[in-house]
Amino acid sequence: MGFEMNKIDHPVIGIFAGLLGTLMGFGTMTIWWSWANGTSMDYFIQDVFWESSLYKDSILTISVLFNVGLFWLCLRSNFEQLAKGILAVIFISVPLIIYYQATAL
Repeated sequence: MGFEMNKIDHPVIGIFAGLLGTLMGFGTMTIWWSWANGTSMDYFIQDVFWESSLYKDSILTISVLFNVGLFWLCLRSNFEQLAKGILAVIFISVPLIIYYQATAL
């Protein structure tokens, strides 16, 4: 018996994939921003993301955009249930992004 691909086609696994995609997006954004500005990743995470409310919505938006690519790949590969889980993470992230935009000073 081998690993069956249809076992990963489940919305719960899609939620985990969406959370992982968001973390990958955040990690990529952190590395790129730190490299482009000549600062440490710790500075980006601590000062730019956590302590500054001005950029939090933009950083979260870019991080969640990685899930759009994952969603598209799942649909192209006929993993519709997995794509539903990823889409759920995107839908849950949108109100959070709107909240951060509304509270930014």
